[in-house]
Amino acid sequence: MKRWYGVRRLYEASFRDRVLLVLVLSIGAYYLTWSVVQWLTLTPESLRFDFVNYFGGAQAAAHGTDIYADFKHSWGTQAWVVAYIYPPFFALVLAPLTAFGLLAAARIWLLAVHVAFFGSLLLMVRIHPELTRSGRRLLWLASLGFMPVYLNLKFQQVATVWLLLITATLWAALRRRTGLAGAFIAAAASLKVSPIFLIPLFARLARWRIAVSAGVTLVGLTVVTMLAAPGSWQFFTVVLPRIGLGTANWDNGSIDGLVSRISELAPNLFGNATQTVAKVIIAAAAIALIGVTLWFARHGAQETWTLRLSVSALVTALLIVSSVTWQHHLVTLLLPLATGIAWITVRRPGARYSWWLLAAYAMCWVDRRAFPLPADMQVHSWTDAALVLAGTSVKLVGLLLLWTLLLQMLRVEARRASVRRLDQSVAGAAARPAA
Repeated sequence: MKRWYGVRRLYEASFRDRVLLVLVLSIGAYYLTWSVVQWLTLTPESLRFDFVNYFGGAQAAAHGTDIYADFKHSWGTQAWVVAYIYPPFFALVLAPLTAFGLLAAARIWLLAVHVAFFGSLLLMVRIHPELTRSGRRLLWLASLGFMPVYLNLKFQQVATVWLLLITATLWAALRRRTGLAGAFIAAAASLKVSPIFLIPLFARLARWRIAVSAGVTLVGLTVVTMLAAPGSWQFFTVVLPRIGLGTANWDNGSIDGLVSRISELAPNLFGNATQTVAKVIIAAAAIALIGVTLWFARHGAQETWTLRLSVSALVTALLIVSSVTWQHHLVTLLLPLATGIAWITVRRPGARYSWWLLAAYAMCWVDRRAFPLPADMQVHSWTDAALVLAGTSVKLVGLLLLWTLLLQMLRVEARRASVRRLDQSVAGAAARPAA
């Protein structure tokens, strides 16, 4: 096949670059058209899923009322779709937009989501200078063609802002800007709690100033926002305990979602202890995956690679063990993807790493609607149950593939560090004069 004309040309670097450029321009034109149409045609109906909840929380914050009132009045899975469930900081940030009305505020927020997306991509290129021209074009192509990106835009989600803050944290850490890195971690953890695990990660990497700075800033920011939003303490006492239980919704791609679906389909699997066993499995999985990630995050042959790979692995692990991982949350995988492409470019470990990365990307791209699942969202037989569990777990498999790939890259870096230390000790012994 390598001798076929079309295939043979792909082995020419200049031809590959031109093909990638054409593809990037094509998908970029689609992204621009899709985004402009969405921005111009926003309606209150199209905002009903999430932004209406953001706006309601911001209105409550602006008027000094309870931002979690709707959540407390909700029940079961309804709490996920009819109420504001984020920390108070997010409501306070959006509060100034409430003066413009729902539609105008949504359009301003949507522009901010686009800016965060492109700002993240530009920072990724700065963070990974090893990316060749082809590598940068491949990253842009993969990003602009990633289904979660469009879902994030469709529902005016906050995931691109998390991506920007985490990417900015890594950028600041690589440049030894301790205060900035700590501030970015605090801001990210104030929008979504899970980035708080970046603090123990930096402590594990002996970047204590960043860890301490992030912790102090986060405490200060939390105190200020709780004072500014009356009743916001309920986020820790009411909201977090309830949303931490997760949901069996078919779109929940985390381990929590999978275990919840199994316990819902087989409520008597362990008799009366089924729910207890499910909670133990979910908690154990979270502790195990985060713990393993922190264990692998140690000094490698190059500190910059260890830092980049460790942050990317942790971002992926947090999506795996989160109480809820909707597909639009997978926008944050663009940082691990960029890290993987850059590492493969430099280390050239073999084709299997590239295929491994591609398989993870493809599985995270695919939505459950690509599978012939029951149209009425009801399971009628064990065959349906098996199909539902398989079709709704594809994203989880993709996340696990990416996570294990990043850990393997960290293992390679650790091995290089061991070889380097051995070579240095041998060279030092040879240089010492005989007694």
